[in-house]
Amino acid sequence: MAGRRAAQVSGAPRIAVASLMFEANTFAPGRTRMDAFESTTFASGADVLEAGQGLDSVAGAVAIAREAGAQVIPTTSAGALSGPILAAGVYPRLRDRLLDGLASHRGEVDGIYVQLHGAMVADDEDDVEGDLLEQIAALMGVPVAASFDLHCHFTARMAAATPLLAGYHTLPHVDMVSTGERAMRLLLAELEGAQARLAWQKIPMITSAEGQDTNQPPIREVMDRIGEIVNEPHVLDASLFMTQPWLDVPDLGWSAVVVTAGEGGLAEQRAAELAQMAWDRRTQVRAPKVPISEALQRAGCTAPDPTQGPVVFGDGADSVSAGATGDGVEVLAGLLAASLTGRAQVIVTDGEASKECATAGVGADVTLTVGGSLAPEFHGQIGVTGTVVKLTDGRFTSLYPPSPVDLGATAVVRVGDHLHVVIVERPASQLDYQLYEHVGLDPQDAHIVVTKSAGGYRAFYEPIARECIDVDTRGPSDSRLDRMPFRRADRPLWPLDPDTAWRPAAN
Repeated sequence: MAGRRAAQVSGAPRIAVASLMFEANTFAPGRTRMDAFESTTFASGADVLEAGQGLDSVAGAVAIAREAGAQVIPTTSAGALSGPILAAGVYPRLRDRLLDGLASHRGEVDGIYVQLHGAMVADDEDDVEGDLLEQIAALMGVPVAASFDLHCHFTARMAAATPLLAGYHTLPHVDMVSTGERAMRLLLAELEGAQARLAWQKIPMITSAEGQDTNQPPIREVMDRIGEIVNEPHVLDASLFMTQPWLDVPDLGWSAVVVTAGEGGLAEQRAAELAQMAWDRRTQVRAPKVPISEALQRAGCTAPDPTQGPVVFGDGADSVSAGATGDGVEVLAGLLAASLTGRAQVIVTDGEASKECATAGVGADVTLTVGGSLAPEFHGQIGVTGTVVKLTDGRFTSLYPPSPVDLGATAVVRVGDHLHVVIVERPASQLDYQLYEHVGLDPQDAHIVVTKSAGGYRAFYEPIARECIDVDTRGPSDSRLDRMPFRRADRPLWPLDPDTAWRPAAN
């Protein structure tokens, strides 16, 4: 493994920490540019440890390192909201910034921990994280550990760069901190002489995130088995990467990864077992969608009962946290046509409309055209007439992911007595409900709440909801993957090729 120094460390180790987080969606139109990272998320030095508000994998990794008596040396961090692939030239600048932050400590540290997503794609590099891990290992010459999102697009380059890799075990993602802890334990074990061995199996399948809930069968069964495996002698860690399915890149597919302490054959056996379990359950990993008209009927628009909590509509095909653009208006159209008797609230990306509202001012009556401003090949437009009841600068702090947010001009337009349309200048992640609270629309007091998220919203919304309904819409993160224009992904790939036959590779 390139640049890896295997010598056992005596005394308190010195560990450098860095972070670079981004998830691409190759079907989302446009390109993500440097300002998406520079605007809110650049940090260096001690600020790196606070960037995730104590809720990210960095926090978990640092806690374990300090518990072990290690000296933690924070270097740089950066991140951006999921979106279109990076424009050419952006990744090299981000890479050089991270490497420069580490280089000043070359020869002075015993190990590196880096927080990554695993699905970062650029015009000039398909496998950003694989390339980055290679370069970190070659530059620093010490063991490198990394934590990843569950939707990491795992690659051979990642596996060749370092065996010290750990991924989230949950969807919705609620184990970011503990994943950082696991990655740091791998690094500390290696520094103590573990001689980690990684084995992995690529599974030729992709599925939409709505069907990957780790709290429910069939995925819960696989995750339960992972829990058993990691408690076996000589096993250091295991992960099931369910990949970002809205990537059109070579070698796409799920991956089962197992790390052991130098035990020949055990890692390979367990990786093959997990891969087979996942493959056997592929037809059960479903993302059923409900027509908007049926969802409205189930919400009971004529008889709201706020004591039971809101009915939450998940618009997964326009999931901003999966890289979509947030400018879909199919659900909004349904709400405009419905006879609402309780508050309904929905978020739409439309920069021009948000600025029109800002110019008009609070209290002004406006007639707007919203929708389809960023992804017209997926989304249409619709007219909205109402009253501007709230204006903000769109700056607040999200909890999921833990990050400062700057959405630009943000307005709330009330249509009739009950419908509230939140219009944002830039796409807004909607895994949590901090944006709604930011504009004074507490979802717990609403009748219908729309969130543009592919399943991940359930961590925040299920505890307060009367019911969560995934609605049938179109968008760059459509769960009907056979409708997406895949051209570069290796084939056969299930379900694009429903007759795909596969079995784990022999050890």
